[in-house]
Amino acid sequence: MKSFTVSLSVLILLIGAAFSVTAAERTHYVRYGDTLWELSIHYYNTPFHWEDILNANPFLEGVEYLQPDTELILPDISGVTLTQQAYDSGFSGGVYTTSGTSSRPLLSSLTLATAGMVTSNPPDALGYIIELNVNDQEMAFVSEVYPGDQVAIDIGQNQGVTAETVYRIYAIGEEVRHPQTGIILGNVVRVAGVCRVTETSLSSSIAMIEHAYIPVSAGDLLVAYTSTAPVPVMGSAVAENIDAYVLAFRDPDLARVYSYDVVYIDKGTSDGLSSGDIFNMYNYGHEVLSPTGSTVLTTDIAVCELIILETQPNTSAALITSISTTDLVKIGDRIELIRRQL
Repeated sequence: MKSFTVSLSVLILLIGAAFSVTAAERTHYVRYGDTLWELSIHYYNTPFHWEDILNANPFLEGVEYLQPDTELILPDISGVTLTQQAYDSGFSGGVYTTSGTSSRPLLSSLTLATAGMVTSNPPDALGYIIELNVNDQEMAFVSEVYPGDQVAIDIGQNQGVTAETVYRIYAIGEEVRHPQTGIILGNVVRVAGVCRVTETSLSSSIAMIEHAYIPVSAGDLLVAYTSTAPVPVMGSAVAENIDAYVLAFRDPDLARVYSYDVVYIDKGTSDGLSSGDIFNMYNYGHEVLSPTGSTVLTTDIAVCELIILETQPNTSAALITSISTTDLVKIGDRIELIRRQL
């Protein structure tokens, strides 16, 4: 059995949005994965105060300029900064939950909400993005849009759409075949971003892109937005020594992945995996002919640590939390997952 030690302090820094706030200070220290949208949800129980947080911190040039360890001011809105529920529960944002005298690390809701999946059954679409840059006809020729741009969607008042309705945007990506068998496993379904409806008519609406994790394009599908609840890391026992393959990456432009990237593997709930499971990933050794003429099997090489984010029956999305070798992960790699308890 391979031995690998996971540093809890390092893991917490990498996977969560840690919050430090008191009623008097009304401040928040930015950690990896934070967005103003999610901060607004956690502190005000609605995503729509993200602009108030932005305006309260004039040194921020925009939502994309959040940097870890930056101290943000959380403005009073209707006399409340941090929700009473957060005070009462002792939970603030996504890293700790208190049970007796112990705390467990959690996967942040943002990390989970943007995981994506490899599946042959994509989410049921409520509607689709049909036009880009409707607020700037001179830019109507572009094929991608980003936060702040407006798009047209093919659902409206007849489908119950109202102003301020929020949707998650999914992009259907490339077809995925199993690296060993060649069997089609489905398509990569990536979370492209989040949009909010600003105007409606009977059969269509205008929506603003609030967040874009990858470029948003015409044809991307819309599903109802829900804030994903945080998930405890290593909450229960899972299968050991799993033989798996890397199928695809969340970022379609990468040839190899690094820390904080998301990969899709060919094992899921049917193999005993669930969100929050943490593994050490190894590349298998290979046979080498020694000078004596005998064949020697080289040692398996530790490649990275990863955490399971979202599972399908036969596939999973996993976040890489650290890299152990310069031989980075590639699509098609045959890997071994070794479970280690925190």
